[in-house]
Parts: sequence; structure tokens; C-alpha cells
Amino acid sequence: MERTRAHWFLITGLACLTLLLFAFPALPARAGSFEQDTLKKLDFIRSIRVSSDDKLLHEYNRQLDEIWEFFRGNKSKVLPILEQQLGIELKKERPNDYFLLDIGSFLYLEGGAQHKPSAKRSLYSIDHTRDLIKQNRLQLFYFAQMVSADRDPAVLPFIDKVFLRNAGGSVFVAQHAMTLDPALMCVFLYGVYGPDSEPHLVSLLKDASISKRIIEILIWIGSDASTAQVKDVMLAQHDYDTFIRGLSYMIQLGGPTGRKIMLAIDPKELDQKTLQYYNSVRNKIASVTYESIKGGFEGFPGDSRLSDDEVKKRLALMYESYGKDEDTNPMAILNSSLPKEYLVGELTKIRSRMLHRVSDEALSDVQMTNTLINALHYRPK
Repeated sequence: MERTRAHWFLITGLACLTLLLFAFPALPARAGSFEQDTLKKLDFIRSIRVSSDDKLLHEYNRQLDEIWEFFRGNKSKVLPILEQQLGIELKKERPNDYFLLDIGSFLYLEGGAQHKPSAKRSLYSIDHTRDLIKQNRLQLFYFAQMVSADRDPAVLPFIDKVFLRNAGGSVFVAQHAMTLDPALMCVFLYGVYGPDSEPHLVSLLKDASISKRIIEILIWIGSDASTAQVKDVMLAQHDYDTFIRGLSYMIQLGGPTGRKIMLAIDPKELDQKTLQYYNSVRNKIASVTYESIKGGFEGFPGDSRLSDDEVKKRLALMYESYGKDEDTNPMAILNSSLPKEYLVGELTKIRSRMLHRVSDEALSDVQMTNTLINALHYRPK
């Protein structure tokens, strides 16, 4: 049962809930009835089981939407009950994993700061190998993304275990008609954590079982700081698939350092298939310059030159809007006289904000931002 409830789709990086509204019976007035009613709803959540019956899944989702709407409409009264019941569940020898997922998610999303510690404990306690959790991998992904966005260090080993090392299959994001494969899920999860996720990932590069996926992730959220480590893995593994991923990283984010590394490759280090590919692209690698990258931005709408103060203002607005911007010509950033170190730093922070938005549009914005960052690496100053 893959949950497709509308409240799990993040819009512009924020967890905005667009729940279907269902009529809910009026609460009886007798004392204790509210808590009893809430406990019945929690028992229903505990009763959910794996199913391939579409009618039953539809009914599950309908009732779950009603329950969440009830919780949201009565938050001040319901949150202490949910906190208490989650605590009870966490103390069980074999807690209900779906209960941890659903109630932990609600507390993290709708509760205050006081509820986040127990919500995080519920996330980290979930057994991702359980069939019901596998069916609800998209919900698990969104829960992990919320926690990652708050930069809890404990979330990194959790993402490693559940998403990086475990393929787990792809998930479909219906609202944006997009499919997230395991690598892209990791891009969003590590990406919203911010730049500190890069050294964490690089520390795992020597593990051949996950090195290819790590390089795929670094192509999206890495920097030129990891070129030496990626080169070492590319040459140590003597593997075509690792090599082409590493080359993509070097050329898309590695700047002049990445280009230099690729041009200095000793052909004797490469197997025949890899050597053939390398020879076919070597001249293209050599031709990458600041001007060649900058030329790709010719023809964009908007002013190609802005004052430095205006560029700073635009960058601040991009950060606040989770990277959404339809007015700024990328050339204005490249043409500014602001130090490239400053610009790269601001764009890197904006890139992390973009990855709050789980959409193809966000991925396109990240690609554009990475091209700008790479161009700035080549810019003289």
C-alpha cells in the first residue's frame, strides 16, 4: 500500500497539506470521549496490514485522510495523546512500524519543537525491511527529508542504511508525475541536509558496493572539493560505469581541477572499453573554458548586468523562495564583480533549498545552479 495522500506532497519546499475533506461525526459530549475516540483512531492505524486489494487500499487511505484531518482540527488536545501513545509504542519489544511512521510523521510535521525528539526516535526505530514500510516508502522518504532539512546529524547514518545501501525500488510522486529512483531519493535527502553531507558521502567512497551511487549523488550536490577522492576511486576500480560517472562529476562540478585531472589520465590505467570512451571525449574535455560555459547562458531573458547590491538581493530572494526565480538572468550573476567564492557559497546554499521541492522543476533548477557554480570555478576572480 503506497500512500498517495495529498498531505505527503511538498510544495515549494514546504510541507503544505492539501487534504481531502471528509465529514467527520460530531464528538460526543461525555467526559473522556475525545481521548477514547482518538485511541480508537490510533488502533485503526495499528490494524493496517499489507494488501494488494485496491478497494481496501482506497478505504485505508480514505480513513487515514479523515484521521489526519481530525488530528489537525484538534491539535491542542490530540498532540499530548499522540506523544504519549508514541512513547508507549517505542517502548515495546516489537513496535508497530507503520504506527511509528504515521504518528511520528504527524508529530514532526504538525507538532512543535517539543514533539520533534520523540518523532525522530520513531523514524530511527522504523524497520524499513517490513513489507508495509516498503509499500509506504514514499511516506518514509518524506519523513526522512523533513528531519534531514533540520540537519539532525543522526539522520545521515539513517539515510545511509535505508536509502543509500538499500536499493528499495523507485517511488512515484503523483503530484509531479515523476519517478524517484534510489539515487535521486538520496539526492533530495542528502541535498536538503546541506554541504556537510558531502564529506560524509566522500568518507564512504571506498566502499565499492555504493561508490557508483555516491558519485551519482555528488554530480547533483557535490563541489570541486572532492575531485581527488573521486579520481582515486575511478582509477582504483578500473570499472567503466564508475569511470563515466566520475568523469561527469569532474566536468560538471570539478572546475579547472576536475578538467586537469581528466586530461592527465594515463591511458594505460584504463580498460579497452573505458579507453575508447575517454578518447572520444578527451577533446571536449580540453575545450571546456569559462567562456564556453558562459556561452550556454546567452539568450536568457532579463538584464545580463545588475549592480552587485541587486545581485545580492536576488540571491537572498532565491534562498527565501527555495530557489524559485523567473526574473534573474544567470549572466547577471556571472557578470557581477562580487568575489566568486561569495557567489559559489550563496548558490550552494540556494541549491540545498531547491531540494526541499520534490519535483522535476527543482532538479532542473539544481542543474542550472551547478552549471553556474562550475562556470564560477573557471572565472578568473
